[in-house]
Amino acid sequence: GRILDHLSRGTLSFDSVRYLVLDEADRMLDIGFRPDIERILRRCPQQRQTLLLSATVPPPVLRLAQRYMVEPLNINLSPAKITVENIRQTYFTVDEDRKFELLLRVFDREEPRQCIIFCERKRWVEDVYRMLRKARPRVAAMHGDLPQSMRNRIMQGFRDNKITYLVATDVVGRGIDVKNISHVINYDIPIDPENYVHRIGRTGRLGADGVAVAFVTPEQGDQLTEIERYINKMVEEDQIPGFQTYTPRLRVEKSAEAPKPVVPVFGRRVKRYSNRL
Repeated sequence: GRILDHLSRGTLSFDSVRYLVLDEADRMLDIGFRPDIERILRRCPQQRQTLLLSATVPPPVLRLAQRYMVEPLNINLSPAKITVENIRQTYFTVDEDRKFELLLRVFDREEPRQCIIFCERKRWVEDVYRMLRKARPRVAAMHGDLPQSMRNRIMQGFRDNKITYLVATDVVGRGIDVKNISHVINYDIPIDPENYVHRIGRTGRLGADGVAVAFVTPEQGDQLTEIERYINKMVEEDQIPGFQTYTPRLRVEKSAEAPKPVVPVFGRRVKRYSNRL
């Protein structure tokens, strides 16, 4: 937006641009940003080097990127395992109306140094923020509706360890590096498994240990399964003594041949995945 404003006022010239770097390319070339990005690209010299950087580039975005590049070289630095081993990943089964109660109990047990609590929508961020600041000190909220200047101040306070609990949307799921984050709470599990990886990657930085916790309602079993498929790893269930949660029971599925035990988690069948992914 700032670049387009300068271009419209004639206060910025691209005549001598030799390198164009588009970070978070999968989001920048998404539907919402694409028209503005294309306006900027059209003002850049054709003789330039273009670099598109992203942790994930799905095929549709990769095809779109070919429009802006000539004989591009694809450099993949992704590790064999999507999520690092030093992040302990667990989930709690919880009804929607008991999430906040569970959140406080998790804080009591875990005592995080610094924590990001991810919500799917801006309105839900505000709801959790209002409740949490009554129960805990040093709480802040971050989402796309906040002015950039305010977001900068909040992030600086988070980096300076003046904020312990940051309630946020996926606006802080990418591109930030705060070394002291010990816990990530997925208050709402993301619909897109890629966002899960970006979220939990905010902890466990530079070889440090980290904890990633997901709150999963009984209706969200399929979403959890998709995340497990994507990271090729089972997320272990966690419980807090004295906190009543829905616990799936072992049931026996009848068949014409022989009884087969099936462990349903929120109506899904738990299975181990091979290393084929």
